Amino acid sequence: MARIPIDDDHFAGADSTPSEETFAEEANQSDATDSQNLQAERDSLYERLARATAEFKNSQKRMQTEFDQRLQFANSGLIKSLLPVIDNLERALAVDPDKTDTRSVLKGMQIAHDQWMNLLRQQQVEEISPKPGTPFDPTQHEAIMQQDSTYAVPTVVQLLQRGYALHGRTLRPAQVAVSKSV
Repeated sequence: MARIPIDDDHFAGADSTPSEETFAEEANQSDATDSQNLQAERDSLYERLARATAEFKNSQKRMQTEFDQRLQFANSGLIKSLLPVIDNLERALAVDPDKTDTRSVLKGMQIAHDQWMNLLRQQQVEEISPKPGTPFDPTQHEAIMQQDSTYAVPTVVQLLQRGYALHGRTLRPAQVAVSKSV
């Protein structure tokens, strides 16, 4: 078989054949476009991150402000409910001592005390007032003194001062006298 000579100079598509330089230029343009696209995407993501960070910080500040306000006004309901008790005590103090007897003063004090205790119950405050013979519980009782007794050791012999608990947590332990071994 014989080889057929081809004249490259007269070939119709000879000028349209891409050279290595053309490929390099296109690759550079493609790289530049890709680089610009990546930079634009990076800038967009950075901007979104900056906005999300600022929004998060603002949320944190807002939550802290709300928490501080809740803490500051947490007892406002309790204080409002205490105001009628204070009013009754002020009325009792305003009575002319020359025109009143001891019995009516004590009755007024009892009414104010009952009102106070009802208010505490409404706020889920419970009394801790152990009866004699109750086993000593250091989480609810504070032993102030010891007394000779027929009870087993340690047992509450006498209540000296009531204690109080809020939702089962001791606010102030009851002060008690406990039995001691004879």
